[in-house]
Amino acid sequence: MDSSDPLDSFWGSPTSKANFCETDYAVSRYIAEFINSLSNVIYIIYGIYGLCQLQSKAMRSKVNKYGDPLRALPYWGLIAVGLCSFAFHLSLKYYTQMMDDLSMHFTTTPVLHRVLTANSNRRESIVIAMVLSFVLLVLIAFHTITNELIIHSVSFVGTVTIIGIRTVRLVQSRTLPDSNGRRQIWGMVRFGAVIFNVGYWLWLVDQWACGFLTKAREAIGLPWAFVLELHGWWHICTGIGAYIFIAVVDHLVSGEATRNIQQSSFAWPASWASTSFFAGYKPSLDKKANEKQK
Repeated sequence: MDSSDPLDSFWGSPTSKANFCETDYAVSRYIAEFINSLSNVIYIIYGIYGLCQLQSKAMRSKVNKYGDPLRALPYWGLIAVGLCSFAFHLSLKYYTQMMDDLSMHFTTTPVLHRVLTANSNRRESIVIAMVLSFVLLVLIAFHTITNELIIHSVSFVGTVTIIGIRTVRLVQSRTLPDSNGRRQIWGMVRFGAVIFNVGYWLWLVDQWACGFLTKAREAIGLPWAFVLELHGWWHICTGIGAYIFIAVVDHLVSGEATRNIQQSSFAWPASWASTSFFAGYKPSLDKKANEKQK
């Protein structure tokens, strides 16, 4: 029996409402969507890197804020997204789809709370946390009962949009005007927004042009056909974008924003974006500045 036949699959026939353009069980009877599963490693890598950076800062500093579990929560959420999305694309089951969908909200909600309460006192922060928790519980209940995807998608995009807008305001209020630190932060924010939007459009094209993409992959053959698995690229793009905004928000809210950014504190390509054209970096101007210093 063909390995792409769901009846021959280890997990049985799909029960999830969502299914993507990648041919099911084309590579292995144990993996429903090979590239869509494998590409989730990006979330796990960035989540682990973020946790390691917080741990490193905690060891170098006597200030306990680096050991604050609330700072680590978004990175744990990023790891959870990777694991849950991997489980979903591995099996295409209803319960793993719910794990994947809900892990996205469990990751974005703590970041949303941080950007909304950056200038709030403890009481206001607790009230906002309670409101967000209530909204999240209602969303979870509605999504798991109805298994609809529109409200889930709209609420996720809405949350990401609010985080982006509030992050821009934090950059303006918590960095020194015309400082190198502000330019570096802007570089990462701009790049994060661009790559997140690129991922979103790849996700749309993967659905809209599935027939064309399937025929193109059949014509190209493996392994180059993997390049046209656009949902896998959505994982990579959003993994990078999510990490950048989590790291930037943490940098701004924690009070580190007045200093120049140490590139080693941010994973690539965030470190590159902080000194790229996204940050207004011009090699010619930099060369002239170095010549003046000499």
